[in-house]
Amino acid sequence: MELVEAIKGRRSVRKFKAQDVPREKLEKILDLALWAPSGMNRQEWYFVIVRGQKKEELLKIFASAFETFRPNLEKVFSGKAKILEGMKHFFQTYGGAPVFILAYAGKSASGQWDTHSTAVALENLFLAAYAEGLGTVWSDGILVKEPEINALMGIEEKKLVAVVPVGYPDEVPRVPPRREGRVQWVGF
Repeated sequence: MELVEAIKGRRSVRKFKAQDVPREKLEKILDLALWAPSGMNRQEWYFVIVRGQKKEELLKIFASAFETFRPNLEKVFSGKAKILEGMKHFFQTYGGAPVFILAYAGKSASGQWDTHSTAVALENLFLAAYAEGLGTVWSDGILVKEPEINALMGIEEKKLVAVVPVGYPDEVPRVPPRREGRVQWVGF
């Protein structure tokens, strides 16, 4: 797959087939994620790949996360009950994805959480997953439940950046238009 095709073809997938993802594919996309650039080349990221019983326990936490920030969503999506119900359903099921990848950041040289480097690694992961026929979506609404998630997973001294459901897509998401006015040229 050409890079341009991967960048322009990748979509956020929120509905997955019940088909399991082979560990070899997961290892491949994670290896490519780890080739991302990072601040001072510290590679301060950490990934937890989850399926089985722990995934089911995470889903219970994710469902409760929706209720925590529901009031804000109701303001943003005022009059759009269908969108809210879709979001609620997603948080309860995570689209039926067979695998979750929890992406964490460690500390930068300055002592701050290096979430930027983890985000860059996630972009590599998303593109690699797409090239392997897998779907993904960035999910960070559940961060309101980070202490519960970390306790369940036994994670300490790391910052949760996103949870990524991974699986074979069971939908073809629409192509959203690109927004204008996002680039400024100076001196050209």
